[in-house]
Amino acid sequence: MTAGGTAAAAEDAWVPSEVAQRTITAIALAVPAAAAVVAGPPYLTVFVGIVAAVMSWEWVRVTGARKFGAAGAAMAALLVGAVAAAAFGRYAWAYGIVAAAIPLVYAAARFHAREHALPIAAGAAYIGVPALSLLWLYARPEIGRELVIWIVCVVIACDIGAFFVGRTLKGPKLAPRISPGKTWSGAVGGVAAAMAVGLALGLALGLARPLVLAAAALAFAVISEFGDLFESGVKRAFKVKDASGILPGHGGMMDRLDGIVAALTGAAVLIWSAGGDPRPWL
Repeated sequence: MTAGGTAAAAEDAWVPSEVAQRTITAIALAVPAAAAVVAGPPYLTVFVGIVAAVMSWEWVRVTGARKFGAAGAAMAALLVGAVAAAAFGRYAWAYGIVAAAIPLVYAAARFHAREHALPIAAGAAYIGVPALSLLWLYARPEIGRELVIWIVCVVIACDIGAFFVGRTLKGPKLAPRISPGKTWSGAVGGVAAAMAVGLALGLALGLARPLVLAAAALAFAVISEFGDLFESGVKRAFKVKDASGILPGHGGMMDRLDGIVAALTGAAVLIWSAGGDPRPWL
């Protein structure tokens, strides 16, 4: 068997210890995340700021030859500043800071002769927009907290369903050039799990009618899977396996939150384009 075949077989294999490791890590991350979401600001704001700073470090490591430096520090500081502005309801300022961070981080990277200055700077949008999207969605009148909980749980269900169904059934690869471990069976299993959880949880939270919940869960599951593929594509482009090693079994914060990043952004864009209030749809 070739080296590539060995790697692919290892990635496809169902290793019980890996499942246990992923489960323990997921629980360890879910507990503070859930506590922050339930408690709301200022705890949620602090949690989002910390995650944005960690993801800034990971993004610059991935795109910038594993060096953080001034460009990374500038990105982390600016994104934390944007989150702080959002905490006071200044979303125009917050998104303005994220927009300004792109040229400022690019200039810092160029000044320090960093390779891939533009990809490094693009991380400000990749991290900043979903971070602010989460806080903006949470602030929606009456149902913000429930909406965020629902979206996050739908994406987590999609991720878990895709992992177990894909490892069990295997079959044709979904995008072999981007992420060799992902299969069509896993993608379908992930969507099915997301719809089941989205329907049950949405009804329990009183969010919407069953048909609306099922359709929304389907949409956000697909968006999250595209987000997963995008992050995998970035890592493959820069020949990096994991964003970092801080989450055993998952890699880094970026690896764990790639689908959530996409789903939160998609939800915020959709609701904002409809006037900022999702209640008429529910």
